[in-house]
Order: sequence, then structure tokens, then C-alpha cells
Amino acid sequence: MTADNDLLIRGGLVVDPAAGRAEHLDLLLRGGTIVKIGASGTVEAGGGAVHDATDRLILPGLVNAHTHGHANLMKGVADRWTLEASLTNGPWLGGARDPDTMYLSTLLGAADMVSKGCTACFDLVYEFPRPTAAGFAAVARAYADVGMRAVLAPMIADKTLFHAIPGLLDSLPAELRETVGKFGLGTGDETIAAVEDIAANRAKLPQGIEVAIAPTIPHHCSERFLRQCLDIAERHGLRIHMHVAESRLQVLAAHKLYGTSPVVYLDRLGALRPGFVAAHGIWLDDNDLDLMAKAGAGIAHVPASNLRLGSGIAEIRPMLDRGITIGLATDGANSSDALNMLLALRLASYLSRAFAAPRARWLNAAETLRLGTEGGADLLGLAHGGRIAPGALADFVFLDLRHIDFVPLTDPLNQIVTCADTACVAEVMVNGRFVMQGGRIEPVDMAQLRERVQTVVERLRINVADARALAARLEPHVVAFAESLLGEPLGVSRLLASSCG
Repeated sequence: MTADNDLLIRGGLVVDPAAGRAEHLDLLLRGGTIVKIGASGTVEAGGGAVHDATDRLILPGLVNAHTHGHANLMKGVADRWTLEASLTNGPWLGGARDPDTMYLSTLLGAADMVSKGCTACFDLVYEFPRPTAAGFAAVARAYADVGMRAVLAPMIADKTLFHAIPGLLDSLPAELRETVGKFGLGTGDETIAAVEDIAANRAKLPQGIEVAIAPTIPHHCSERFLRQCLDIAERHGLRIHMHVAESRLQVLAAHKLYGTSPVVYLDRLGALRPGFVAAHGIWLDDNDLDLMAKAGAGIAHVPASNLRLGSGIAEIRPMLDRGITIGLATDGANSSDALNMLLALRLASYLSRAFAAPRARWLNAAETLRLGTEGGADLLGLAHGGRIAPGALADFVFLDLRHIDFVPLTDPLNQIVTCADTACVAEVMVNGRFVMQGGRIEPVDMAQLRERVQTVVERLRINVADARALAARLEPHVVAFAESLLGEPLGVSRLLASSCG
């Protein structure tokens, strides 16, 4: 992914989210990094190529801090799904996948993200019943083929949804209870061995691809299994990424199982640390946030998915007040659908206004852009990513200043957050190399990709039909169980009060 020669990006209107300003600058790139920055017209190309960017707004590449590549073949599949309904449908959403299908699904998502200005992502890779070296390699190859950076975390557990949530299995009708009661993931030892193999061979992955580990949800993992995951992370120096306090039911389950919140439980196990990422983090109280800040853990804020699934509204300002690193994310295409980081920026900005607080507590444009760039880069471990400064990675999104979203050009930072649509994304660069120009993602034949996707989706529809039918029978019972617990008290509320009844 590295550019071999110097490249001068001349005269673009460069956005610096850290400084909260935009100015016309020249950027000299070498070996995939920024080596010099100067006022427009003051930096010499030194014999390298020159790219005229006088009609471009240049922003550090957007970083998607939490997604699921296996879901890219299932965009638009659901309407009124809660999180628990989505998890009920999980076996068929990600089932019947061979490495070729996993590659195609990931390739589609990578192309989608790049086309919308995203240059890196944290992908929680799901493969049933457990990860395989071939499947994981296929996912890594897809990102490398498109030219994206990615941190890939096998998403694993040793408990099914029905064995993880206290009382859920017993709430089912007898026939369904007997059917799902037979489902199990075993001791988890084979899963742990598979992840160990992936971690041990990570040096063989393409450049720009890193490995992490994702024990999916605390109560979906036995304590023994979770400790095994932490051991792998410790020995191999891996980041840990988990869904934490995404829904009200998840926090209630933790209290029933551990007598405390999921964050307190994870802290007691020693899971919280620098490099730990909690996805969603909606139902966190002040004590949870204090523990995460003390441990140096981060949070992936996923506003579109949180709204789409009705999980609640995460309050970001108290997290920032404590110095917690926050990145923005889309989630997978089955719960956020569009994989649109520009939309994530806008939603994060607007949702910060949903709380009864002075407007000084709202996210401003520069803060919001930092969440979508350097915040996400920090969660991925890209030490020099998400920034525009000497020594930073040459990962950029070029927005067309001639696009109607920037006419008139009044406040560039504010207009990225409040106006910019994906149609104004003109070019995308990763590691000093253009991966999208002229509306084309260079390595991907989109017409061929569409045909291949359609063929695979039709095959999947047949192969997962039985699993989908079973999920359709289970779903209303799972949702009813979750709704029956709405009256149980929690010390925090992240849902707006109903005006009905």
C-alpha cells in the first residue's frame, strides 16, 4: 500500500480537527507518511509527482471503530429489530459461509466504506461455529485488495444467547425450549485454539492488517473462556474489543449473573486496560466510566446502530470529561446498513443535543471530527493515524469543494458534519496511494462484484432457510422476554420516556 516516490498534494483546503481549523496547504508525502507541510505554493515537489488539490477539502481518513464484515451481504434485512431480535437471527445472518463467501462479503463492505471516505476499520470477524485460518485469511485479503487498513478481531463466545441470559430459555414454549436447549458451543477450547493459531501467525497477514480478539459480550462468555481470551491478548499483545452495555437487557443480565455491572465485572477480571475497546457503551453509569478512564480503556460510539435497534442514546460528554478515548463507528450492515461514517459524524453531533444540559455540553464540529478520525485511529492502535501533521500517516479523504454541499463555503468543519453527503467524496488515499479516484475504487470491478454478490445471496437464501425459519419462531418470544423486564430498575436510563399510557 506504500507509495514508492514523493507526492506533493498542492493547494488543498486542509482540515485539522485537532486544531479546529482549515487552511490552504501543501502536503509532501513520502513512503506513506507526511514529511512536510507548508502554506500553499511554498513546498517543492523535489522531483516527485504533483497532485493539484485546489478544489478539494482534505480531511484525515475516516476510521470506523466497530463493524462486522460478515454482515455486508445482509444490508436492509431487518425493519423493527431490537438488539436481542438481531442476536436471535445471528445464526442465519452469518451462517453457511465458506472462505470465498467471507472474502466477497468483506470486499463488498470495504468497497462501500472506501467509497464514503473511510480508510481504516475495526472488524469483529464472525465465523460459525468458530474461526478458521482460511476464513480469517480471506477477510484479511479482501481489505488488502481494496487498500484499506483493518484491525481484525475474531468474534467468539462459548455460550449461546439462550444459555447466556438468565431466564430466557425457560421463557420459551416447551417445543422451542427443547430445540434451542440442544444448541451449544462446547467448552470453547477448540475456539481458543483457533484464535491462538491466528494470533501466532499474524505476521503472515498483508501489510496494514492487524489482529485483535473479540470475546463478543461478557455474559456470552464463561469466566474460564474469558480468562483464556485475556491470556491470549496478554501473550500476543492484542487489543480486546467487546460489546459492553449495548442494551438494557445486557446490563440486567450482568446484575443477575455477577451482582454488578458488566464493566465492574470486567474490571475485576483484569480485562480493562489500554487497548480495551467497549463497543456501544450506552448503559454505563458514572462508576463504570470512572473505572474505564482509570484503566485507559476506550469506547466505540455507534449512533446509527444504537438508534436503528432502539438500544438507547449513549451520552458522550461524560466520557470525554474523563479523558476516555472515543471513536465513531457504523456497526455491521445488518444493524446500520449504510456503513456511512459521514452519517455517523452527523448523528453523533445531533444526539449530543438530546440530553437536558447546557449547549456548551454539546459536541462541536471539531470535536465530532476528532471522534471520526484520530479517536478511531487511537482505538485501532494507529499511533500516527487520523491526523494531519509531519510524521502522520498519509490517509486522506478528498471532498469536492464544487459540490453543492459546500456552496457557499461558510465553515468547512461545520459543513462536513452538517452538510456533507457521500456524493461529495472525490478521492480517497491510504498510505500515500489513491485507492479511489474518479468515482472508481481501482482494484474492484463493481459490475462484476454486483453479479457475484447476487449469486451468493441467492445461494445463501436457500442454505439458511431452515435457520431463518427457526429464528422467526423464536424472535417474538425473545423480544417479549426483554420487554417484560423493562420495569426492573437500573441506576441509569438511556431511553426517552414514552408519552403514551
